[in-house]
Amino acid sequence: MESRRALAWSARYFLITAAFALVGVALVGVGLGYGGLQAWELFQQTGDALAAARAVGPYLVLGVLGIFVWRFGKAFALYMTLTGAMDEQLADSFDTEHVKSDIVAILDDRLADMQQDLQSVNRQLRDANSDTEFEFDGE
Repeated sequence: MESRRALAWSARYFLITAAFALVGVALVGVGLGYGGLQAWELFQQTGDALAAARAVGPYLVLGVLGIFVWRFGKAFALYMTLTGAMDEQLADSFDTEHVKSDIVAILDDRLADMQQDLQSVNRQLRDANSDTEFEFDGE
């Protein structure tokens, strides 16, 4: 693969992963930021750490969702860019018309060889038939 095309696919991978990473980091930031602030304020007002931890639950789920979005984005970007690059490379290197012409040429050669063999066998059969045609038994 040319370095220019490799760079283009690398840039595409980077942009996809960066977009998913930004969304994931935003979700984690919102979850932990608001959750942490809410838990801190609740703890400051009531002094109850258990109630503060319970209040953080939905925000922690949002943070975990952000991590999942980031990881999914990495896998998605890898799949999209890897399969796209492989398809592009195979399209360039695998010429179906060239393969077809190679197969036809090989078949033509094989058929010509078979035709020569058949002609040789036919000649031998004719010669064998003509030799035995005039032989008579003395009886």
